[in-house]
Amino acid sequence: MAQSHAPQRFCPPSELNDEMLARVRACGERCDAERNPDREIIADLGRLGLMKLLVPAELGGLGRHPAEFIEFTRKIAYEHPSTGWVAMTCNEEAEIFAAHLEASTVAAFYDEHPHAVIAGSGVPRGIACAVDGGWIVNGRWTFVSGCSVADWWVVANVVEGSRPKDICHVLVPADPSLIDDTWHTLGLRGTGSHDVVLTDCFVPSERAGVAENFSLPRPNEHPFYRLPSALRFPFPKTGVAAGIADRAIDEFTALATAKTPLFARTELAGRPDAHAAIARATALAGAGRSYVADQLDEIWHAAAAHDEITPAQHARARLACSWSVQNCIAAVETLVDAAGSTANFTSSPLGALLNDVRAVAGHFMVGGYQMDTAGKVLLGQDPTDRNF
Repeated sequence: MAQSHAPQRFCPPSELNDEMLARVRACGERCDAERNPDREIIADLGRLGLMKLLVPAELGGLGRHPAEFIEFTRKIAYEHPSTGWVAMTCNEEAEIFAAHLEASTVAAFYDEHPHAVIAGSGVPRGIACAVDGGWIVNGRWTFVSGCSVADWWVVANVVEGSRPKDICHVLVPADPSLIDDTWHTLGLRGTGSHDVVLTDCFVPSERAGVAENFSLPRPNEHPFYRLPSALRFPFPKTGVAAGIADRAIDEFTALATAKTPLFARTELAGRPDAHAAIARATALAGAGRSYVADQLDEIWHAAAAHDEITPAQHARARLACSWSVQNCIAAVETLVDAAGSTANFTSSPLGALLNDVRAVAGHFMVGGYQMDTAGKVLLGQDPTDRNF
């Protein structure tokens, strides 16, 4: 577990120990084969408080800085990318729950369920209809990572008849019978990112919160919660991509000192193409992480000072996140190419790591096309993308 690639300004939460990281590594192959996370590991992360890192302390969470959260996801993703992804998304869903429901509801919930794991989706795929005492919800939510091992789900809905659209976030107990097994993928196979389907589901008023016209979260006294969703959700994905790239760098390093290529007189580590590959991969991953750290610092300080995030700041932050993920993909691709035929075998983790890091970029918050959108904004144009 020689994880030596993270900038010093990123520090992991002290609650994340080496024993847990070793367990994450050990379960990886089985989780990928079963296409679902390990229930006990996810539950134990909840018991350590590591599934509510972004929830304000006064509401029952740990209230940590997002840089600490990024490093948390990096360290877990280094051991097993899918577990890192689930740990990241469940923390995000806990943040959505804390952001959009009443503070008294959130505090009471965590007082009663301090170790709860919340999966879900912030994409409004459902319709919520107001009824006496609550809401009736119908919908199908895709990519609900960790839904099979979570205790609760939080899902977003459009309020029926609202113009402009109001969004109703609801918290419901997780029910395996409402999961549609749809997650058959090459990358991030062990995330269990299946569909969740709710039909005429009644949700009491106290477990729902309405955001008018996609408004900001409720606890706006916290810098993180003063940021729009387009800035709250891209940064964590960079931690997963960084963990994967770091693991690939270390796997290639080990391979290079052990493998003598066909017809070669020296081990792979003695070849100039291997030297170039490890140097390029290390620089790509490190440069991306440093740019992310710089932009996170900038928008965090602005939010803490109650300053408005300018369009240029917003664009640079989004650019940093997507560029960092693309750098990680390029880093792993470089190492896979330099590894030769070895990377094609299932006995080598390099091929699987490439599939995993490419899957990270599949998320719309850090897709490569977002860099073009950032460029439009930096040139004074409208992004023409409501998710940017």
